Amino acid sequence: MAEVDTAVASPGAMLRRAREARKLSPEEVTRRMNWLPCYVGIIERDDYAALRRPTFARGYVRAYGKLLEVPEGPLMAAFDEVAGELAGPGPVRRVAPARSARHTQLLQIAVGIVLLAMLVAGLWWWRGSATQSVVALDWVNTVKV
Repeated sequence: MAEVDTAVASPGAMLRRAREARKLSPEEVTRRMNWLPCYVGIIERDDYAALRRPTFARGYVRAYGKLLEVPEGPLMAAFDEVAGELAGPGPVRRVAPARSARHTQLLQIAVGIVLLAMLVAGLWWWRGSATQSVVALDWVNTVKV
């Protein structure tokens, strides 16, 4: 692990010192991280609002620290102090999707089957009552007064 002075208040300064201790140029870090060329400078200046997605600044700092083997705890604590509102609520929690496409498809099939069954039952009842009406009419016609 790289020796970094974690007493430095700024996460950008911590990362810059760690990068310099490992004798890496900003261009080399950019290449390894597959970032836009300006990101290393922005992070080392603690100018997180200048990032394309400032809400992801925490992840950028964490990834940069991991590359340079900077202890995550002190680095992220310094980031939370400097970034303020950009730091967000903390760790991301996984949220399960409400319904999968498969579940929705099965629900649609079940509703279709129920509607079809109701239609068949209605037709069966209607046909039966129509037959009874014809029989009743025949009976009335056959009775002579």
